[in-house]
Amino acid sequence: MISFVAPDRYDSMKATGKLPSPKGVAFSIIKLLQRDDFRVAELVQLVQSDPAIAGRLLKFANAAAFGRPRPIVSLHRAIVALGSFRVRDLVIGLSVMHSHTSGQCLAFDYGAFWGHSLATGIACQELARIAQISSEEIFTIGLLARVGELAMASLYPDEYAAVLLKVRTGRYDLETLERECFAMDHHQLGATMLAEWGLPDMLIQAAYFHEEPDVAGFPDGSRVQTLTQSLNFARSLAAICMATEESRWSLLPGLLTRAARLGISGDALNDMVDRIVRRWREWGSMLQVRTPEMPPFAEVLAASPPSRRVSTSPCEENGTVASPRLQIQLFGIPSAELPALRQQIESLGHLPVVVETTAEAIKQALRQPAQIIIADLTMPGLKPALFCRILRQTAAGKETYALLLASPDSEGHVLEAIDSGADDVLVKPLTIQTLRVRLNTATRMLLLREEIQRERRGIMRSTDEFAVAHKRLLRDALTDTLTQLPNRRHGLDFLASEWTFAQGNALPMACLLLDIDHFKRINDTYGHAAGDAVLQQLADLLKRASRAEDLVFRYGGEEFAAVLPKANIHTALQIAERIRALVEKYDFLWQSRSIPLTVSIGLATLKSAETTSQALIQAADAALYQAKNGGRNRVTVAT
Repeated sequence: MISFVAPDRYDSMKATGKLPSPKGVAFSIIKLLQRDDFRVAELVQLVQSDPAIAGRLLKFANAAAFGRPRPIVSLHRAIVALGSFRVRDLVIGLSVMHSHTSGQCLAFDYGAFWGHSLATGIACQELARIAQISSEEIFTIGLLARVGELAMASLYPDEYAAVLLKVRTGRYDLETLERECFAMDHHQLGATMLAEWGLPDMLIQAAYFHEEPDVAGFPDGSRVQTLTQSLNFARSLAAICMATEESRWSLLPGLLTRAARLGISGDALNDMVDRIVRRWREWGSMLQVRTPEMPPFAEVLAASPPSRRVSTSPCEENGTVASPRLQIQLFGIPSAELPALRQQIESLGHLPVVVETTAEAIKQALRQPAQIIIADLTMPGLKPALFCRILRQTAAGKETYALLLASPDSEGHVLEAIDSGADDVLVKPLTIQTLRVRLNTATRMLLLREEIQRERRGIMRSTDEFAVAHKRLLRDALTDTLTQLPNRRHGLDFLASEWTFAQGNALPMACLLLDIDHFKRINDTYGHAAGDAVLQQLADLLKRASRAEDLVFRYGGEEFAAVLPKANIHTALQIAERIRALVEKYDFLWQSRSIPLTVSIGLATLKSAETTSQALIQAADAALYQAKNGGRNRVTVAT
């Protein structure tokens, strides 16, 4: 249950002029669409008055129009394709973003806020099909899901800064402090703002609960639950996009769990994240929003933890540390010191490999380095800092243990080398004892990394298995076992969503309710197994007879329903008559015996007077009753 801010208090907040709100064209569009008699031409004229918004809407329309033979170049066509109310929601999001890129709250990072919000919106777009919602609507709610935090920072800059600083200590919860200090939290304030701007109720619910989807109590498999979980996943991914390399590690398990709950497997997740990051950076550049660089997601998953802790290595039977024989590359070691160093490495059970001292040979070796390298700070042809940077540019190089050797008079280069990525620096002359300690340390760290990688692969396998199982369970929960059509729960949920969209955008839609005539006779004459076979064959026939955008589902018993988006009375009647005629002519078979079959169909189209989607299906049910009473095997349109 959403808790909104009390109306009187919210009015006083608006009166301060500090509350984030859509400006200019966005505000005018809100006012226009509040009228019952608005015309699309008026909306086009408003959008045209702001070239930046017009350009972004065209980009969104073409991004959403996958499969179109030609791009949309007309603003009027773009607005019609998106729908007036989706245009409103998009413009609201973009307007709020550009009007509040800075503010007075010193502890609130406005750039990071919008970078995170944009990443959330882009990630949500990628999940539009999973959430069964338009990419424009889910982008908008992703962009504005945290708008309550921005509003808090705008209304109470000093007080909210103090709250944020306390939260950063890790000892306080943000929502708890907000309620203590302001008698409300950012969820309540954000939901109240979104409701005032006219966003659909389902989007507001998802934004309100997206930080903790499980406390919402939404029915399993419902669209609002899937949307909320999608928003939660997008928020988690956005946090990883904005995080430093060191802090990403701790965020990955949560992301993998959220992906699995949506049925996204590991391989699919890699490709999805890389697409999201590319689009995020592209949109960030266009919208002038901070979007830090991020490596391919496969590298993020494969990276070692940031802390370089040493774990206990496996022991041999005599209790000594078992050190594997490792290949150790030697770079730039002076010829006078090389024989002694090679002998020391071999005596410790490892294999030294000398790399030629030319700059090209060094660069080539660094592209595929060994697990351990030892390099001299005085190596010719390459500065130590550049050496380390080149080493760390590849995935293998990031895992290599880099040990540098320094002469007593080169302390100035030591810090530079460490800052550039060296793991350790030893001052010459080098003793066998010192080398043994450092190589043992390096070996233990390598063993630790390998163990971590094994655990990570195990986690990935587990999450993949969970994702597959969750996807199967969700499909089973929404599918009729006998006919493999969507079940009543799934169908009515889809009907409610399409009804809301059609009502909001003044679009036609229709609903069919079909009932097999004299089905009891089939069961009595041929048996219930024959009745089941007839239901299965009819389900297949209905799927083939419907359009790609329609949803046919089993309503119950021998009744089926079909939701026909954007279908006017003429189109819906054609579809219904085609189904009736196909059923009458179809050869339903049971054990080589033909079973004649007809259906009665009730048809209802969207009426402006209807207040719920349930009213539409009730109208179709009433029309079906008339078809039955009128002699069966016919289509009757609701009056």
